[in-house]
Amino acid sequence: MQLRGVTAFKTFPAIPIVLVLAASFSLISPYFATAGNMEAMLGVNAVVLIAAIGMTFVFLAGGIDLSISTVISASAVLAGLVMAQTDSIAMGVATAIAVGTGFGLLNGVMIGYFRLTPFITTMATQLIARGLAFVMSQGIAVKGTPFALLDFGFVVWMGVPAVTLVGMALCALSAIALRQTSWGRHVMLVGANRDAARYAGINTAWTECSVYLLSGVLAGVAGFISIANLGNAIPGVGDTLLLIIIGAVVLGGTSMTGGEGSIERTVLGVALLAVLTNGLNLIGIPFYDQLIIQGVLIFAGTWLAMTFSNKRNR
Repeated sequence: MQLRGVTAFKTFPAIPIVLVLAASFSLISPYFATAGNMEAMLGVNAVVLIAAIGMTFVFLAGGIDLSISTVISASAVLAGLVMAQTDSIAMGVATAIAVGTGFGLLNGVMIGYFRLTPFITTMATQLIARGLAFVMSQGIAVKGTPFALLDFGFVVWMGVPAVTLVGMALCALSAIALRQTSWGRHVMLVGANRDAARYAGINTAWTECSVYLLSGVLAGVAGFISIANLGNAIPGVGDTLLLIIIGAVVLGGTSMTGGEGSIERTVLGVALLAVLTNGLNLIGIPFYDQLIIQGVLIFAGTWLAMTFSNKRNR
């Protein structure tokens, strides 16, 4: 039993940090461990969780997607505008996913087939998506969200918000795809060694294209979920999310150089940042002090992940 626990810590280095933080905040604040606070924490981080799944696949393939946060904004705005005109949630979902798919496909084709640098490519699409969100919304929140979607944002089932259940379902499907399909194995191999993957007969261009496409689709879903969370489509909803999404994936133990990580680790990384942010807010730590603490924690989490990864590879 003890060996299993040690193995779990090595495989999921974020576990001890999450446990220590949760225990500490529970002792410091009487509100942290309450059911209401847990529900709020889960609901607020649903968008980050969904987007972080897409970023995980991109990292596993050895890339990076800087556009994911602004694609969330653009998807939310365009879905909000469509729903305001049609009062159709189905049309809103289709619009959000279509916008995310378009940006994801653009990134994927440019990076996978035209071999453009991921950093520059996704920076360009980041600017396009941000501009689109503000031009289409004129810089203000898009109102007219259908009441059924507003109600969905408040639904809680067995203590878990419905928006979080959507994220959990996507996590489960993504974990299965990564572990149980040949595509998932191809993603890992491309991230570990692109040349070796190509020599093994893997279509590396399509594999790279597919992870950016998936990241865009999930950003579209996250954008739509943000409307349910906030009640309106906010053009700047993704402005502060990029570093949080990247931080969650890295803290979970997924390597930015590719070939090392999992969806389960990302879930733990999201949980870690959620617990930290929520706890610091409850005990009254100022926002900019929180940024310093988060930065130090990312350093520590990355070091732990690298240390345990090196031990496994010896």
